[in-house]
Amino acid sequence: PDYDEAVEALNLLDSNQKAYLKSQCEFFGCTVKYVGTDKKRFQLEVPEAACRKVSSDYQLQGQRKGFKKYWTSKTKELLENQMVAEDKKKNVLHGLRKRIFSRFSERYTDWMAAVQCLSVLDVLMSFAEYSRGQGGEICIPEFLPPNACVQPCVMLKGGSYPCSTGDEVFIPNDTVIGDSITLSPSLILVTGPNMGGKSTLMRQLGLLTIMAQLGCRVPAESLKLSPVDRIFTRLGANDDIMAGESTFYVELCETSAILTHASKHSLVLIDELGRGTSTYDGTAIAHAVLRQLTAMQCRTLFSTHYHSLVEDFKDCDNVALGHMACMAETEMEAEGEGVQENVTFLYKFTAGACPKSYGFNAARLAGVPAHITKVGYARARTLEAECHLRKTFQNIFRKGFNTNQFKHQISAL
Repeated sequence: PDYDEAVEALNLLDSNQKAYLKSQCEFFGCTVKYVGTDKKRFQLEVPEAACRKVSSDYQLQGQRKGFKKYWTSKTKELLENQMVAEDKKKNVLHGLRKRIFSRFSERYTDWMAAVQCLSVLDVLMSFAEYSRGQGGEICIPEFLPPNACVQPCVMLKGGSYPCSTGDEVFIPNDTVIGDSITLSPSLILVTGPNMGGKSTLMRQLGLLTIMAQLGCRVPAESLKLSPVDRIFTRLGANDDIMAGESTFYVELCETSAILTHASKHSLVLIDELGRGTSTYDGTAIAHAVLRQLTAMQCRTLFSTHYHSLVEDFKDCDNVALGHMACMAETEMEAEGEGVQENVTFLYKFTAGACPKSYGFNAARLAGVPAHITKVGYARARTLEAECHLRKTFQNIFRKGFNTNQFKHQISAL
């Protein structure tokens, strides 16, 4: 009732304001209108030619070209009544809001229970919709109690990337880490060509693990895993200009967090650690981090283009080698020298190490001029020959100058 009375009073005032304005138009014999805002409302704007009719009751408030603005005792009364009515309506609404919120608060527990039920229903419906929309294989993940395994594990068979829009075709891949039955190591050192799918493989495993622990079906033939307490990622290359942090510094901060907080039950995904600095420094740091991760025995995918790491860890019992498969062809010049790499990506995760990263193929795809890649290719062959020569002499002297081995090493040059 109070609100209705306040609205009715405002409607009545509006009628009075219109009636008074109409009388002023008749008095001046021209169009008169209200101008002004807030506490300066209801000023009468009168054409200057009609202002000769004003009396002492009209108080000049301002003017603009061709018009003058006046207040009268009646407009002041209208403004005062309007402000009183507006304040009354405002106070009534404030009281109504307080009563509504008070009643809502009395049943706060019921409302929260309803919200929780709706949120759970929303999640379950999303899971169901996702499962129905998958065109390929989809399975219910199987969790292995931590005490049922000698070590934490992930056994993914035929896993696909879960965030596809439906137009893309993703090649299913198997990923097995830490299986005590097949004696799979807890760390896989991943190599492969640039743009070959290493980063996507890592993201795929991380996303499928999250989906599995949420209780959602996953796009795979099968997925068995022991629970993961945390997922650590070091992917991409970004600096922080505002904080004055270089790309390599950000890499190391992320790596430090992994080494500090990861446990045996964590999943660690590290993509190309060390690429933000020099080759020797990057390789050395990547080597040290790899060695520490093998000691921690947390499930790890560690991708790299430092192929010396493959040599360092190929005989390590807790490290497996894997690579993204590809087919490579090298076009030859008349002189018999290769000048262009043509790589066909197979996007299949395969056991073993990839012999090269095929960076010149990426350069070609990026549109780097052919004469530049030709110079780079020649320089790469020179560096590879120097590296091979250095390793050969190291092997000779390390083996104590055995005559037969010496002849074999020399013949290989």
